[in-house]
Formats: sequence, C-alpha cells, structure tokens
Amino acid sequence: MDLKAWFMLVRPFTLIAPFMAIMFGCILQLAIYGEMAYFWSNFSIILIASVALAAAQAVGQIMNQVEDVEIDRANGKDYRPIASGRITTESAQILAWVFAIFAILVGFSINIYYGSFMVIFILSGILYNIEPFRLKKRLWVNTGSLALSRGLLPLPAAWSLFGNVTDAEPWLIGSVMAIWVLGWQNTKDITDVEGDRKYGMMTPVVYHGIEHLSWIITALSFLSFFLLALYIKMGLLSSDMYPLFILAIPTAWMTYKLLKMRFERSSLENNELWAGFYLTLAGFYIIAAATYLIQPYITLFG
Repeated sequence: MDLKAWFMLVRPFTLIAPFMAIMFGCILQLAIYGEMAYFWSNFSIILIASVALAAAQAVGQIMNQVEDVEIDRANGKDYRPIASGRITTESAQILAWVFAIFAILVGFSINIYYGSFMVIFILSGILYNIEPFRLKKRLWVNTGSLALSRGLLPLPAAWSLFGNVTDAEPWLIGSVMAIWVLGWQNTKDITDVEGDRKYGMMTPVVYHGIEHLSWIITALSFLSFFLLALYIKMGLLSSDMYPLFILAIPTAWMTYKLLKMRFERSSLENNELWAGFYLTLAGFYIIAAATYLIQPYITLFG
C-alpha cells in the first residue's frame, strides 16, 4: 500500500484551518463565557470534534480529485494520487464515505447542532464537486459556497459544542472571514486556468482574468477588515477583537505578491498564495482566541 499517496489524497495542509477552527473556536467561546476551566475537562470532546471537521473537509478534497481527474492532468497536477493512477476513484470514494460517516457520527454524538453542522459541511463539499449540482463550474457561486462553508460556518460550529449557537459573536466574526475567503479562496485556481477553461469550470480567474481578479480580491480584503472595524465601532464586537487586524499584514503581503504576479509554486502543492490563504485563515481563530486568553493578564499588569 502506498501510504504517501493516501496521505496526499486528503491534502492534509488544507485540514489545518478547520481543525484550528474548532480547537481555538472552543477556546474563544469558553473564554468569552468565563468558563475556561472546562477546557481541559472536555479536551477529548474538543479534540475529536476538531478531527471531525477536518474529516468533513477531507471529504470535499477527495471528491474534488475523484471528479477532476482529467482537469488535474490538464493542469499539470498528475502528481495527485488519482490522476497518477496510484489510487483508484472507487477506493478514494470509499475513503470519502468513511470520513463522512465518521464526521456525522461524531457530530451527533456531541449534540444535534454540531451533527447538523457536519452534515452541512459534507453536503457543501459534495454539491461543489458532483453533477448535477457541480457548483464548481458556476461563476462566483463556486467561491461563494466555499466562503460560507470555510469562512462563515466553522466558528458557529465550534460555538455549538458548549455555547449558544445563536450568539452574535461567531456569526459576526464568521461574516468577516467569509468575505476574506470569498476573495482569497480564488488563489487555488490561479494556476489551473488552462484545464478549468477547457472543461467548462467558470471560476472567477477564468472569467475575469488574473489581473482583473487581483483587484477584486484586493477590494474584498479591504471590505473584510472594514467590516471588522465597523462591527467593533458599533459595539457589535468587543474591542478585544482589534488584534485581528494583525492579519492585515499577511493579507497585505499576499496582495502585493498578487498584484505584482510575484508568487511561485509552493512545495506543499499549488502556489505560495494558496499556502498563505490557509495559514492566514487559521490565524483568524488562533489570534481571536489568544486575545481573550491574554486579556486578563493585560488588565492585571496594565
């Protein structure tokens, strides 16, 4: 058995952000509620819930490769396990089912809300990839669906473990992230224009061209941080969320690279902007949680 091929099939780098979303999302929720004492006593639940969301995202990553074998080859991605023939589509689909069942069972074993979120995440990955829905080929619906599933919903999902899912905080922060993701999720398609166009995948970069799309991404980046500032100014989010503006720094670096067309293929796969996208996305959860954790010490010594 080619273990490396199976490891590559789930695209592990893309699973970091969803794992962090639950792990640090729970920390954020418990810190806001003043219940951090419950973190370690419930750590096993938080850990398995984090793995479950990562598994739900893995379903979408696998199905993307199952459905895009010829597109991957056209885009020079014949190093992927299915495109290279190291794993069959049938075997990959079985693994996707295993991950989906695992995520759903874990989700509903925690509570009905988290289970429902798992179903939504899995359906999002399936609808994005398979016919007759195939959201991937529908202009801006493709990236919009990913903005919802990877930007808006993960933090409310984390909130549903121990908190009230109707709280405003996770949805407000999630909306900021959704707009940011709406722009930067497009980095995954920058190097795939030839194959996507050939097979009718109307991604924003295929339709607008990379130069025009670069300015759209820049505008969406600005809008996301403007919305964050507006939420704080209006008192909808605590001023403790100001440290999230630190993420404007890597966003500015990515924007510079994008506008100058100075980015290269990453050793992780795809290009360095794609890698920056996933790392910065994880940063939203980590910084938001860290801010609330250190706030008592800032107050104490301030």
